[in-house]
Amino acid sequence: MTSWKHPLHLLYPIVAVLLLLSACTTASSPEPGPEPAPDFALPAHLPLESNAAQPDSWPALPDDLFFLRAGKVWHWPSGGSPETLVQVTDSEIVDYRVTPDGVTVAYRTSAGALGTVNRKTGDQVRITLPNRRAYVGFSLAPDGTTMSVSDAEGLWLVTLPDGTLTQLLGNPASEAGLTTTWLPNAWSSDGRWLLANLASSDNYPLYLIDVQSARFRKVQDGCQGEVPQAAWSGDNLWVSTSECGAAGDLALLEIAAESDWPVLRRSPEAYAGKLVPFGWMALPGDRLAFANYDAGAGVASGLYFLEADGTLATLLSAACVTAADGSCIPVEWGLVTWAPDARAFVLTGVESTAVVGDLEAGALWDMRALLQGATNFQWGMP
Repeated sequence: MTSWKHPLHLLYPIVAVLLLLSACTTASSPEPGPEPAPDFALPAHLPLESNAAQPDSWPALPDDLFFLRAGKVWHWPSGGSPETLVQVTDSEIVDYRVTPDGVTVAYRTSAGALGTVNRKTGDQVRITLPNRRAYVGFSLAPDGTTMSVSDAEGLWLVTLPDGTLTQLLGNPASEAGLTTTWLPNAWSSDGRWLLANLASSDNYPLYLIDVQSARFRKVQDGCQGEVPQAAWSGDNLWVSTSECGAAGDLALLEIAAESDWPVLRRSPEAYAGKLVPFGWMALPGDRLAFANYDAGAGVASGLYFLEADGTLATLLSAACVTAADGSCIPVEWGLVTWAPDARAFVLTGVESTAVVGDLEAGALWDMRALLQGATNFQWGMP
């Protein structure tokens, strides 16, 4: 169940840290970072009306929204309209990550370059691993001081802004003896723990890595190309027992070193074995916003909110956009991205469908036209 690896191996300035003064530009620096996300109380008018309206101009969002379009990272500020945030003059940005406060942006270009920009200090860093092989995955710690990067040699940590490089783990062989690659994703709020999938062929089991000791432990097996997810709630972790498309439960685990990870709470008994959750966002007070896929177990596809008292509130179901003839086209349930306080979301589906919802305002917008060509949506506090 538990796998252990050797302690950290520190590589001294092999890393090339280059200031990208001419290669990368950013918008003006924001004010000091925001306060933590407030405890958002669900309004009485939920669930939202399913038919999304197409606005003529940019609606006022309650939080900041980031997205990728035309090789640039864009910033749609709360109450404003989108503006270019990061662009690279000698290439196009093909992927990025942003910290919850929107201050630090990490990006990867089509030319294979990997870099970071701090909008507050102006620090711009390009990262080069010693073997100079292609990067596979990367993620940012919530405070923007550390970045995890994976390649064919293993998993690395980069300290920002100085660029100090540490190899955290190599790529272990899978149980079947196949080649594997780490795919880092979500950090704990204190930077102690890192969630990462271990890709091997079409299998993506989820592991939890102790960054201090480099020990790792499996959280959930993968199945037939599915990528298991989990969501941090303070020092605790929301996981799902749903596997291989079958319905299951939600469970909140207490995470600590040398611990058996006891279960603190589960989804309500009335929904036991009926949930296929994805697109999670954990909130203060061990509350959880998530999307559910209808596996025929009795809980319809939609967006839901699990309250601390076990109440399961429906936020949105059967979302649709209006066709040219006025009919309602159902939105296929794809990716869901939540604002930090879960009072807003982006739902993206097939054929570039993008629906933005504001729970507090009771609004649902069809953004196919205004956000045409936009991908990789991420939220931040204003």
